Amino acid sequence: MAVHNLFSYRRRAADGNVPDVSVYDDLPSGLCVQIVHIWKEAIGPFNRPHDAFSNPVNNNDAWVFIHDLVAREHGRFSLAERGNAFERCVDYVLHRTSVDAALDLVEVSFRYVSRVIGRSSPGERRKWGVKVEPDSAIKELNERFRRAGVDYCFVDDMIMRVDSEYVHSEITLPALRRLRRRGFEGPREEFLAAHGHYRAGRNKEAVTYAHNAFESTLKAICGERGWGFPPGASASNLIQIVRNNGLLPEYLDQSFNQLVATLKSGLPKVRGEEGAHGQGATPRETPVYVAAYALYLAAATILFLVDAHLEP
Repeated sequence: MAVHNLFSYRRRAADGNVPDVSVYDDLPSGLCVQIVHIWKEAIGPFNRPHDAFSNPVNNNDAWVFIHDLVAREHGRFSLAERGNAFERCVDYVLHRTSVDAALDLVEVSFRYVSRVIGRSSPGERRKWGVKVEPDSAIKELNERFRRAGVDYCFVDDMIMRVDSEYVHSEITLPALRRLRRRGFEGPREEFLAAHGHYRAGRNKEAVTYAHNAFESTLKAICGERGWGFPPGASASNLIQIVRNNGLLPEYLDQSFNQLVATLKSGLPKVRGEEGAHGQGATPRETPVYVAAYALYLAAATILFLVDAHLEP
């Protein structure tokens, strides 16, 4: 089933009330419920015949296989105390002991969708009660992860982190912490907005706000240090101002000039190509990887600049 942009989601996105940065240590209950809905359509229901002559649509064998595999690997006799195999899987994903445990079950179940359902005949799918194509189910799962701000995805029959844990823990989160300082409220708000737009699938806006956060960080630094800049100063102008005033060390070799060039042209270039200029008669999509790159580059640059500013 397609993911719909319902009013409530559009309203939350417009208000910036969507997850702002990546998370790895939580699976929201709403996301888990959505996964169960996908299971029902992508694998089929669990039903018991009422008598010897009835043959309700079901994929009981699939749920027994999935349940038993995960229970065995987790050193358990059962994933839950009561219910059939499907109900025990539902209970486990909703009330598991850890995120990793739930993701193991999600991985095994969607691997079944990919490998078994994906190779089955139309007749088998009808018998099992499968209602969606495997590729559509996997696409919805990944979109649900993204909307929930949970940076995992199902790729090549495995659950994987979408971005680098190192980038997240060592660059993105420290950049946010730096922007909690008084006087940096503007760039922090724009940086969070960039992540919010990314989570909502508005990649052009994510690139634009990432650049704005970078530029506003430069303005905040100039403001704290009393370095004047003209109205409408560009990122390139601001970089030159902070360098001329000694924020960035001059004693480094030629390689540092290349870093300065990256600071001048990197984010503004991405924004110029993807977010700021008119797109022409044909709508132009900004790829997710471009938005992700803009967010990483903005985070690394903000961290670099604020640390240089705070250096005693």
